[in-house]
Amino acid sequence: MSQGVPSKKPPVVDELLQYGKLAFDPKFSEEERAPNRQKFNAIIESTGNLTLMPALNLLVQPGRTEGWLRAPLISALAKLPLRQRGVQDTIEFVLSVHPSSAGYNTVASAGRGSGMTHEALNASSKLLSTPPTGVSPEVWFSGIAPQLFSLLQGEGEPEMDRAAAFIIGFGILGRKAYGAPGTTIIRSAPGWNALVKPILSSIDPSPAEGSKGLDGPIKLRIGPRILTTSATLARSLRQLSSLVTIHPHPSLTKRLLSPLLLPLWSMSSWPPEVESTDEIRRLATNLLKTLLHLSSTKPTGQHNGHSPISSDLNTIFENLLFRGRELGRGKAWKYVKSVDGSIEIREFSEEEARSYSETDLLAIDAAAESLANLIKDVPEMHADVSPLFMRLCKEWLATSQADSKPSITIHERPKNPRMDMERSLTEAKVMQKLMSTIPEKLVDNSSQVLELVSKILLDFEHGGEDQEDVSAIALSLLNLVLSSPNFCETPETEPVMKGLEQPLSLIAKRPNLESATTAQNLLMLMKFRKDIEELEAAPTVITDQLIEDRKSYGLALQYLTSAESPPPVRVHGLETLGVLIRSRSSVVDIPAIVVLLSSLLQDGEEYIYLRVIKSFIELSQRHPQAAMKDLIERYVDMNEDSELDRRLRFGEALLQVIEHSAAAFSGDVARTVTEGLLSVAGRRGYRPKTEKEKEKKNKLKRKKDQEAEDAWDGEVPQLGEDLTPENEIISQIISGWESKRGIEDVRIRASALSILGFAIEANVAGVGSHLISTAVDLSIHILTLEAEIEKGILRRSAILMIMSFVRALDTARSEGKKLAFGLTGKSLEDVRRILKYVEEADNDGLVQQHARDVIEGLQMWQMNSLLPIQVGQTEIEQLAGLLVNPLRRDDASIGGRPRIEEIE
Repeated sequence: MSQGVPSKKPPVVDELLQYGKLAFDPKFSEEERAPNRQKFNAIIESTGNLTLMPALNLLVQPGRTEGWLRAPLISALAKLPLRQRGVQDTIEFVLSVHPSSAGYNTVASAGRGSGMTHEALNASSKLLSTPPTGVSPEVWFSGIAPQLFSLLQGEGEPEMDRAAAFIIGFGILGRKAYGAPGTTIIRSAPGWNALVKPILSSIDPSPAEGSKGLDGPIKLRIGPRILTTSATLARSLRQLSSLVTIHPHPSLTKRLLSPLLLPLWSMSSWPPEVESTDEIRRLATNLLKTLLHLSSTKPTGQHNGHSPISSDLNTIFENLLFRGRELGRGKAWKYVKSVDGSIEIREFSEEEARSYSETDLLAIDAAAESLANLIKDVPEMHADVSPLFMRLCKEWLATSQADSKPSITIHERPKNPRMDMERSLTEAKVMQKLMSTIPEKLVDNSSQVLELVSKILLDFEHGGEDQEDVSAIALSLLNLVLSSPNFCETPETEPVMKGLEQPLSLIAKRPNLESATTAQNLLMLMKFRKDIEELEAAPTVITDQLIEDRKSYGLALQYLTSAESPPPVRVHGLETLGVLIRSRSSVVDIPAIVVLLSSLLQDGEEYIYLRVIKSFIELSQRHPQAAMKDLIERYVDMNEDSELDRRLRFGEALLQVIEHSAAAFSGDVARTVTEGLLSVAGRRGYRPKTEKEKEKKNKLKRKKDQEAEDAWDGEVPQLGEDLTPENEIISQIISGWESKRGIEDVRIRASALSILGFAIEANVAGVGSHLISTAVDLSIHILTLEAEIEKGILRRSAILMIMSFVRALDTARSEGKKLAFGLTGKSLEDVRRILKYVEEADNDGLVQQHARDVIEGLQMWQMNSLLPIQVGQTEIEQLAGLLVNPLRRDDASIGGRPRIEEIE
């Protein structure tokens, strides 16, 4: 080496080994090891994560290093996520080395749409959600939490927000030890405390259970103190929204949002005075609707019309003007207007508490309108409108007789000798807004309204002349019930309706009352409805369960079809639909559901489209033919409406449906599906739209390449690409998969052959001899005529299809099923000869191995076919020389008991 040229720095692996041995080898003294430990740690600190990770990962493998060196190397590797950008680098490293990611990124760019596999993502989650040895969970989760939040907000590389949401939601919060407060022995959840508690505390500084709203003045020190700025509040809502949207798990969403019911309501109902509140109001409204969509707090099994309103709606109504809570020790917090007009949280003094406690008519009106609009936008709350309205009517209209008891079950609030003006105004405003916003939902339970009207009119009949206004409102409610097209007199309402005739007649006979004409008209309407109902016979009996099923079905469809439904709500809709399908409810429209599920398969959320496939399986248990025919039609895609990725999803769903409904795969549906699969797998499929689109892309690419060459004045240099022969071969194979001259893509053809083989193995008798013969011929032609290197995956599927047929024949023989077809004579010899040729001459190693396996399978099948079929397991029926029958316990010859005989 020439003088003056510095020596090349050794690789990081060599450095780690060199100084690691000097730093930890027990044969050296502590004085010798101490300075080398500093050098070893300096190497760790000065080396980048992406350089250090593969080096450490190599050295910690068993047998690579001594135990005294392996331990500190493992410790250093485990603590890398705590370094700057350590979480993202760890995820990227795991994705790059995980076996399931091999070649996946390249395939993803060709049509998959996502560059990370579920297996690799799960491995990253397990790694980052488990604190390493020597690091406490509190330190670990507090260290990685800021990085996870940064990735969750989209500040990392593409797809990192999805990975962060999966790690937080599934890996950390999904584990009781770290993400479920109050469930462990020490009643502490470090993952929850590091990742969720800061968000919740910035939105609600006092999330303790049982805390109440601000009911009166509290003595505090003078001078406000800001607890959460408007910017922090908006950021916390964004983080919460990202977490529940990107990781759409309903139970986790409810855990995160349930403690924030009232804060979310307060921010969503904030008056839209300035534009700076728009983001906070929008985020809070979406989160509140998501929580209400997922909440199911109404008692189940109550179909008598007297179930109370849901606890969430009741909580919101009772805290309509909620703006804050008590903090304890004479302190409280409140949502207030910031300097720029937005929303912030701060402590308030005694003077502020007094001013905020004053009744604000405009605030009551705005909150009542927000509540009515919220109920209108959340279908789950529609069932609560009538009970809420009846409760308000009862409190507003019913007489207060000491010995009278309410005829319906309502929410009773503590009696207050002094009239609560704010309460009365709130009830009146909510009633008014409900009547103007959703009048069609007010009388969902007619029997409840009739009982209330009956009580009011009877009280008026027995001397309540001073309650003429109250009786007029009662007549309006009765008119609302009788005019409803859904009202039908039942055995429960018949005595109530008959009891109303007398008070109505008395009111109608008093012309001095303004409501006399109304009473007369109602009497005529009651008679008119009775005559109509006597002439018409109800064709079906509408049960309470049918009514509940209709409501659930409508909600599920609204969740799945609304463009504003977040992922957790869509998942909840699929689960609700699945319950109805499994219970074989008559309200489910099978053709419409098949079309809806097919459209949902294009959803970008993996969690959702996998749940859609499960719904297809559930649907196929009841209507397999409808599900299979729709899926094969969309899989074939004659009109070229779907992209490759979506068609592959249809194929995945079709395979699952066939697997779970194999017995139904026969006859016309088996013929339709098999012919469709054969048309896709064949070489003659022509897709003119795809050909034109590809030609357009090629022209655009050639134009861009020419412009680049003109700019470089020659060939464009390929920067950053490793042009090895292996990569060139892989690139050639992948480019050969795509459609050429309008024929089908190689990947969809291979998929069709795989599904066809599975279908034949699931029900070979249902497919039939003609179609199976065509499928075998197609596989043979693919093996002999399509020998290009890029067609390797197609030839693998063709051989596996033949293997599936052989296995199906062997299974049928072992089960005693007699088939009118099989592989015999010249056909068997031709198949064996071609497979032998493929085994020796094919350019794909997996194809050759599959050919060997099929040849062995054919030999085993031939040998088994020569043996007689054993009906059952061979047993010892009798022992020579003994009158003993082991299979008979009641042998009359031995009197029902065993007998020992002596023999030579």
